[in-house]
Amino acid sequence: MLRASRHGPLTRIELLPTLLGRPVFSVSAYLLGDTLIDSGCQKTAAELAAWCDGRGIARIVHTHHHEDHAGGDRLLVTRFGLEVSAPPLTAAILEDFYRLPIYRRVVWGQPGNVRARAMAGAVEIDGRRFDVISTPGHAADHVCLYDPGSGWVFTGDLFISPEVLYLRRVEDARKHLDSLRRILELQPRVLICSHAGVIQDASAALSRRIAHWESVAERAKLLRARGRSLGSLTRELLGREGWMTWISLGEFSKRNLVRSLLRGRPDDPCATVVGGRDDAFV
Repeated sequence: MLRASRHGPLTRIELLPTLLGRPVFSVSAYLLGDTLIDSGCQKTAAELAAWCDGRGIARIVHTHHHEDHAGGDRLLVTRFGLEVSAPPLTAAILEDFYRLPIYRRVVWGQPGNVRARAMAGAVEIDGRRFDVISTPGHAADHVCLYDPGSGWVFTGDLFISPEVLYLRRVEDARKHLDSLRRILELQPRVLICSHAGVIQDASAALSRRIAHWESVAERAKLLRARGRSLGSLTRELLGREGWMTWISLGEFSKRNLVRSLLRGRPDDPCATVVGGRDDAFV
């Protein structure tokens, strides 16, 4: 499924892959001038390509490599000859994409390999100069794209929602919080999120997002000091696990979030890319 909406010169393209005929986990790509920011997943690539036909799109710019952001690349490049630009770590992964765990292939589909140009410190999109800002935590290669002139910031998966409850096992909530604070310090005006859409009061949204995880971390520390188990305190703070925890065999869970907030991950394997592949996500 695909839904498009205009926000001044920006078009949000909301993509909804389906599972057993029902939409799951909406993700958005954006069109600004002749440039797509991210491309959705492989499961929605045909719909996105049909929508793009005749619109004069020349390239794709990426915030990070995850399959719900880069899965449309292969078809778009094959059909329209688009150029792909991405952060250096992302570019290496896109050229030799690792095999996804089965639950991720079922939900989003397996991305194909594409050649990508590594972005430097800034990228021009529709006459605007966007700074490329490293924002790890969700993924080692994650970046945000910030235009100081307009105050726009494309945040990929940095924001997602005001109250994020789940984390993949390899993610680092402490690094993620640091990245959120780094973007908040810029005092952006408009936050353009791959999941929450276009948010006009960017600083307020970022502050709320940071405050939520900080609150969970403080409450978790208090409960842990009283001898509560990780499972028990997670249920009290965030409720029971959802269906994605079960089909991912715990790779994606509320427990992972609380564990990471409690102790961080100084030995986080996603800090390195081995052989051009982000093996931490395998």
